[in-house]
Amino acid sequence: MHYVSLILWEILLLELKDFREQLDEIDNRILLLLHSRAEVVREVGQIKAKTGVEDVYVPHRETEILARLQAKNRNYFPADALDTIFSEIISACRSLEKRLRVAFLGPAGSFGHEAALRHFGSSVEFTPIMDQTDVFAEVESGGADYGVVAIENSSRGTVRDVLEMFEVTTLQICAEVLLPIDQNLLSCAPREKITKVYSHPQPFAQCREWLRQNLRGIRQIEVASTSEAAHLASAEEGAAAIASKLAAEIYGLQTVDESIMDNSDNITRFLVIGRHIAMRSGRDRTSIFIAIQDKVGALYEVLTVLQKHQINMSKIESMPAQTKPWEYVFYVDLDGHIEDTNVQAALPELEKLCMHVKILGSYARGASPQDKSV
Repeated sequence: MHYVSLILWEILLLELKDFREQLDEIDNRILLLLHSRAEVVREVGQIKAKTGVEDVYVPHRETEILARLQAKNRNYFPADALDTIFSEIISACRSLEKRLRVAFLGPAGSFGHEAALRHFGSSVEFTPIMDQTDVFAEVESGGADYGVVAIENSSRGTVRDVLEMFEVTTLQICAEVLLPIDQNLLSCAPREKITKVYSHPQPFAQCREWLRQNLRGIRQIEVASTSEAAHLASAEEGAAAIASKLAAEIYGLQTVDESIMDNSDNITRFLVIGRHIAMRSGRDRTSIFIAIQDKVGALYEVLTVLQKHQINMSKIESMPAQTKPWEYVFYVDLDGHIEDTNVQAALPELEKLCMHVKILGSYARGASPQDKSV
């Protein structure tokens, strides 16, 4: 019996050896294809240099690549992993032309950092900024090529200070990132020895019921970001943070409890800001500010123009105008690109009706988890 087992084991090892050799050969072919892709990217860079084109980040093209691959994949390979792999390939190839500088709300390990990593890949130079509104200044001054800022959360609403910055900035929205927010309790101590919890006000609100049931009476301390919370928790005995798993990796914390949000469908919408409007991707959004006249029916007239040209308005939010007390402007998200025929036809009519129309950008809509499962 023992002799038979040895024979079977040897047969199994031979079969495994054959499969491993096949995998090695596949890996070799993948590497050669990566070399070929890098060579084509270098040639594209040379053409751009000759024609004076400086942009190495072309968001509509990157969106097209990922969407095409997901459609071809049809969930055979895990969708999130496919996006991650090809985002990293695109990022590495992009860096052969130029290493981009990207600013985000820091410190490292924040959800802004995670959104920037997801969108740009790791082959960029990341710059953490301690206040989201200062991300605009960093890009405007040339300290960064692009910035990543949170504009709204599905459960907590709009980030007002970021929205207000779009009224005064000269920067454009270049892309959108929809990031599922996974809040975790991180610490070097077990749950029963935790004496205080650090986090940003929004995670505390998003995890209120879980905290009430599991850490009742434990002191909650608000800080500027989840990554700062993780940094503080890593240095204090008995301290914990509500933050991302990326923050746990960076600051050497253990995940005490996973996914502690009261609402599991929690998504934050991030915007990529830069100096240009992205080209059409076929699945676009245009964001504008409008200042309407102070008269009865003024907003209705604006909505009538959109209805006439069959333009869906996915978001509208009012905010006080910076120029005059008790006057308001509206931030509006429209489906479509500024180069689309119906949007081009509607904008002049809006300009006639409104005191002011400011185009903030046209850009590819961010992919949601449902989009990837198609």
